[in-house]
Amino acid sequence: MSATCLWKRIGSEVRLGLLVCLVGSAAAAAPADQAKLVSGDTGFAFGLLTELAKEQPARNVFISPYSISTVLQMVCNGAGGHTRDEMTRVLGTTGLEARALHRAHKDLDQSVRSAQADVTLNIANAIWYSVGIELRPGFASLNQDSYGATLDALDFTDPRTGGVVNTWADKATHGRIKNIVAGRLPGDTKMLLANAIYFKGNWEQKFDPKATKPRAFHRADGGQRQVPMMEQSGKFEYQEGNGCQAVRLPYKGGRLGLYVLLPEAGSSVEKLLATLNPEVWQGKLLRQLQSREGKLVFPRFRLEYGAELKPPLEAMGMKLPFGPAADFSGMSATPLYLSAVKHKSFVEVNEEGTEAAAVTVAVMKATSLQRPSPPFEMVVDRPFLFVIADNVTKAILFVGVVYEPASAG
Repeated sequence: MSATCLWKRIGSEVRLGLLVCLVGSAAAAAPADQAKLVSGDTGFAFGLLTELAKEQPARNVFISPYSISTVLQMVCNGAGGHTRDEMTRVLGTTGLEARALHRAHKDLDQSVRSAQADVTLNIANAIWYSVGIELRPGFASLNQDSYGATLDALDFTDPRTGGVVNTWADKATHGRIKNIVAGRLPGDTKMLLANAIYFKGNWEQKFDPKATKPRAFHRADGGQRQVPMMEQSGKFEYQEGNGCQAVRLPYKGGRLGLYVLLPEAGSSVEKLLATLNPEVWQGKLLRQLQSREGKLVFPRFRLEYGAELKPPLEAMGMKLPFGPAADFSGMSATPLYLSAVKHKSFVEVNEEGTEAAAVTVAVMKATSLQRPSPPFEMVVDRPFLFVIADNVTKAILFVGVVYEPASAG
């Protein structure tokens, strides 16, 4: 089997974002290769979030970079030439030899899947192709074997075809993501590649609902709004520095957690996001988290989000795949190009824990010891960043910015 660009995924219906790549030998990936892959995934996550935040100033954004990168890697498995070069550069996998990338993806996927013992974490991948197109055997087998993708032929001229995709997404996300595509798909559609991810986990230490009360949340425009604020005191993994206060809230089992990043006073979400990259996230911020006594005041919220990702991906340098000069000869003898990448997501954070889901669809068309620190206080009463990540592999499953919390009930 030839080695191509692969993605990592988690679970059988889950949130967006891991790559699953298996190729050739079952030998374990080198730790350095997996570290390079996670670093690339992290850079892609913050880079895409930055572009989306630029497009929609002062609006809430929530994505599953794990889901998005998985779909794009599945697409990349059929890319060649400069098209492939652009995709690997944006995905952050350029420095990995193909076989090493596949092994690293496989091991990362297996590791992330193992987190399901204490939370619900599922993922599903699927490819639908036109009844008139012949898939390259290598492309089909790679995405089946490495990503667990199901492959089915569809008549895209049938007005009921969109319902097939939407039913799959609805089931894979426990009913949280509906209508990812229009009921009737364009008749010139030749292929759809999709990932769905679903996550639900309870906090290791739940918030007491009796302590939740309305408090002022200060918007970026200077206004304010009363929102339900949860409160909890105790020991947290916490850091001050790197332009923010940051706290980790572990889910049951301790492996997966929610990171809340509150920009320092006088700064902003935009300024903080501009500083985040793999080196700052992994090499500084995560390493400086320490167990501290303190108090956290944090809004309860619920968000639904949707975006067409073609503009931000092009802004990041992925241009050839979306035009007639695209080289996807590894998919099929039929000349294809990437016409759209659609993403929808959902998240709810409350006293019990977190539920999150996302679906991504790519549409192809023809053509040391220290003194104890004093207790901290972190009041998240202004725009903030949050990340849901795996503490073992450091893989980022979801990431978002909140400018104004929507009610979670």
